Amino acid sequence: MPDSVAARSRKCRDKLSLIIDSLSSPSQGPRRISYEQVIDELARFSLWMGNIGALHLPKSPLSLESRLSEADEVLSHVHDLLEDLYEVADQLFEIASGVRKGEVAPITPDEDNEDDEEGGDHELEISEEVELFEQIGASISRLFRVTSLIRQAAPNDLFTKALSRNRYRFNDQFDVAHVGEKFSKLRSDNLVWLQKRLGSAITQRRHYLTYMQDHREKLEGQREATYTAEMRSQAPTLPQMAQNLPVRAIPDNASRPSTFFTKATTINPSNITPQMLTVEDEPDFDDDARSYTTISRSVDGDLDSSTMIRIPKLDDLRKGFRKEVECPFCFRMKTFKSERVWRRHVYSDLRAYICTFKDCDAPYFGDINEWFRHEMQFHRVQYSCVVCKKAWDDKDKFLRHMQLHPELLNKDKEEDLLDISRTPLEHIPAEKCPCCTDWVERLKLRAPTQANADGGLEAVITVVPNVFKRHLASHLEQLALFAIPIGSTTKGSTDSNVAIEEDQSS
Repeated sequence: MPDSVAARSRKCRDKLSLIIDSLSSPSQGPRRISYEQVIDELARFSLWMGNIGALHLPKSPLSLESRLSEADEVLSHVHDLLEDLYEVADQLFEIASGVRKGEVAPITPDEDNEDDEEGGDHELEISEEVELFEQIGASISRLFRVTSLIRQAAPNDLFTKALSRNRYRFNDQFDVAHVGEKFSKLRSDNLVWLQKRLGSAITQRRHYLTYMQDHREKLEGQREATYTAEMRSQAPTLPQMAQNLPVRAIPDNASRPSTFFTKATTINPSNITPQMLTVEDEPDFDDDARSYTTISRSVDGDLDSSTMIRIPKLDDLRKGFRKEVECPFCFRMKTFKSERVWRRHVYSDLRAYICTFKDCDAPYFGDINEWFRHEMQFHRVQYSCVVCKKAWDDKDKFLRHMQLHPELLNKDKEEDLLDISRTPLEHIPAEKCPCCTDWVERLKLRAPTQANADGGLEAVITVVPNVFKRHLASHLEQLALFAIPIGSTTKGSTDSNVAIEEDQSS
């Protein structure tokens, strides 16, 4: 019987640890790669194991064998990748431990290469030691690639799944009160329902974050000591530490207290094709090429620091030479090309965007454009009479008017008439922001001539939908980030709470 994923993973981890041990020995002489570089790759591999639950025994419901029980081809591919990683690591260990010398092949530059420096008759070299190390990194990257495919193929939405677990229920009273404190307009009688909705959403995000934390710990099992920092700071004791690193309790221990029972999701094999398994260097699945609006500034140009401060910087999450970042909220390993893409991912995790219209049961949205498209299609609309060519923002007023045209108003087909007559608003009154009252005044200060265009009459300040979207979304994002526990991300998160609690000035 072939080794399990857990057994193969431990063998790979042990071999990488032995390489670190050998490279740290001064008796081996100069090296083409450093033990710090291998430490980073071991850290990447350990993150992969914990993130996907690779160390669970095959019979565990949390194991990769259980998750891929209906996807034999994918499981076989994981076995192949682990075998390749072990073979490459074993060859590098032979060189690092002095069993044999690594080969070095000279490369003579192309004689026709006009870019060569004048007099550059030196030879380039290909080192077997360096190439083996690069293959280790590539093998681990392929494992991360498969992990992403497995996550994508899972049929369940984790946010919805988290909310379905009712073992822990959080009281939303505090969060509802916070919404009212931050946006006093929502405490008015006609908007208190929205205060309750937005506050309850924060509470449900706490539920989700707690579930994901528990789910991550269950998959990883008993947490490993953070060895990377210790290795860097205690280089003299590195051989002993490297030997101790592979020792870890088997994580199939159900006695540890848990917020929720966790079972790895079984994936549908049809969701992963052989071509997907072999594609190299796949870009971030969030699709950077798509057009997104990043809510980083308020409409009046002031940096909305309270929105951004609770999101850790990518540089704070990256360690060493790793390309992948483990999101501290959903605990998925991903690559992010920019802070903008990273922030978009956080808001997607938190389902930051919520319909702000009463009696609408639309789900929480993780995408700003999908959310506002919903509001513009179903709520921020006007109804035009095909006979009179007049338009009404209010559905009931439109239907009352259509009683003047009984030939068009048929009770049985009222919804059809509304669908035909409904079009998105081209301009939205700034006063329609349900959260704040000062935006209109700020806009008037920016465009005083427009505000006084009607003489002494009170002008209605309107904005185009995209501007309104950015403004309202910034409020929703601030509320969503309030769900993040203080101190859960970066050292500065405690101070960031001050910015969250301040009265908004934007």
